[in-house]
Amino acid sequence: MAKAAILMPYPDLKDLFDSLIEHYPRLLPMTVEYVETDRVAERAVFLANEGCELFIARGLQARLIRAAVEVPVIEMRASTQELESLVLALKQKTRPAPGEKPRLGIIGFFNMFHSTERFNSLLDVDLKVYTATDIEQYGLLVNQAVADGCRGVIGGEFVLKQAAVHALPSCFLSMGEESAREALESASLVGYSIDLHKRSAAEINAMLDHTPYALAQVDETGAIRLVNRLFLSLAGKSPRDLIGRPILDIVDDLSPVELRDALENSREIESSVVTLGHRKALLNITPVLVESHISGAILTFQESQRVSEMDTTLRKDAARRGQGARYTFDHIFAENPAFQHTIGQLKRLSRFRVPVLLQGESGTGKGILAECIHNESLNREGAFVALDCGSTHPDDLDEKLFGRYSSRKEGDLSAVETARGGTLYLRQVDRLTPETQFKVLQLAHGQYCSNGSSLSIPVDLKLILTTEVNLQQKVAEGSFLKDLYYTLNALRIFIPPLRSRREDIPAWFHALLHDRCRALGRQVYLAPEALQTLSAYPWPGNLDEMISLCDRLILLSEKRTVEEDILLQHLQAISSESPSEDAAGDAAILNPRAQELLNLLNRHHGNREKAAAELGVSKTTLWRRMKKYGIARDLSLE
Repeated sequence: MAKAAILMPYPDLKDLFDSLIEHYPRLLPMTVEYVETDRVAERAVFLANEGCELFIARGLQARLIRAAVEVPVIEMRASTQELESLVLALKQKTRPAPGEKPRLGIIGFFNMFHSTERFNSLLDVDLKVYTATDIEQYGLLVNQAVADGCRGVIGGEFVLKQAAVHALPSCFLSMGEESAREALESASLVGYSIDLHKRSAAEINAMLDHTPYALAQVDETGAIRLVNRLFLSLAGKSPRDLIGRPILDIVDDLSPVELRDALENSREIESSVVTLGHRKALLNITPVLVESHISGAILTFQESQRVSEMDTTLRKDAARRGQGARYTFDHIFAENPAFQHTIGQLKRLSRFRVPVLLQGESGTGKGILAECIHNESLNREGAFVALDCGSTHPDDLDEKLFGRYSSRKEGDLSAVETARGGTLYLRQVDRLTPETQFKVLQLAHGQYCSNGSSLSIPVDLKLILTTEVNLQQKVAEGSFLKDLYYTLNALRIFIPPLRSRREDIPAWFHALLHDRCRALGRQVYLAPEALQTLSAYPWPGNLDEMISLCDRLILLSEKRTVEEDILLQHLQAISSESPSEDAAGDAAILNPRAQELLNLLNRHHGNREKAAAELGVSKTTLWRRMKKYGIARDLSLE
């Protein structure tokens, strides 16, 4: 409930509100009292300091209260019905002739009555309204009404006294139960808004006070508006000593140029070293934009000692949870010029807190590149949290990402909370539900709203997403949010398949073979002549298929050195569900030398003697080569 004070200039109005206030449960009356006008501002200041959140007042008193305190003021106005009754009563006092429209005047502050535009036609009068900005103007306005030919006036006590001087009929501008109820209804609506604001402020303060960072909010001039508990602790000051003061007076080493750049040019400042309460801290400054207007900034301070402690804790926790990233860009093999350019783009994007979308076929190394981006980013010391959106039920995925609706157990953090200060990697982002897509859109804009909360709070994490499909087509089908598509598509990087970067294939194969040999505890080696076969193969499964081949060679090869013919057999085995009946066709696809030999035999219609002669070898040698490459049938029969 909002704490309300009702201050009235007449005792009867005070009694009226006393009888009505109990019917408005959203208002908690601090006081309902009669106050003389010359004391009302002083009384309002006292009540505001005692926690009053809302005033109800009338006329001049309402104006004086509004000027004295920064608290909402509900102005009591004469209702339309009440004003109509007063105009009819005054009309009767003037005793107009039949058919005559007497000119009447209403004198008061503009906040004392509602619109009177339709009174002339409805009440058959000529009504003029005179509004004052100061009580001393009442006498002049009464004189003006007389000069304008008004035959009667409506107003307060002072207006009635001046009207008596001119022997002018008058009616007191009274306000009754209807006006009081209108004021209380308006106050209840404002009170509800105040309750919502208090609830939101309490939730925000709870989050601010339990964050591991010291926080300060400043306005567009750099004056402090709000600080959290940790900031007070580090600064060694009370809120009364800080609120309203320039942040430059409180934080040593804070650059006025950087602060001005943030407040005037909306530039984010990252990792600036400052001194807060004799302690070194890392400072980030984030401008606050309201409809493209800079209304201030949020300053985040992290103690250097705490940074070190959190670094150790995060590393241990990430290792325990398996949420680490071991690949860096130094592990990436990129002899292909186009892929070298792609790696350069990824390195540049790694250094900014922007979302990155990796698009490409399955197995092209998107997960490895995501780890590289993390280890190159400003968040490299945080956890690397990966989730596959296609392997988890949508409801479970939303819960894993954004937490449960019920209260969480100690340490049971959502993926977003775990990834704070680190990286969140989402595979197959196209599989997200529309509801979760919207939350991910907020994450992409640096905002996090946990399940069960209506509040969005800033979140520091690097967001990396991957997809194997055309998201634009998904947007056209209505299964992917257009806003999220355009946000991600701006920084979309296409990862080419292995067949488009054949120069990189030998290095990737040797690296993966070495890793799998170490994992499986057995050593095998590839014969030199088999390398050309590796580079010529299309690798439809990319790195995933290459890993499968490595495992097959390690576990099923009888010799430690894998010859070209053995490699071909295993490639055939992993490239189809059953052995091919067209051995010559399979061999030709897998090995360029096999294709050359097959073309030669076809040209000579399967005549091995002519083919051997062209090659300059014996028929026996030719037969051995045909057997090696699986070309064993008699092509001359075709």
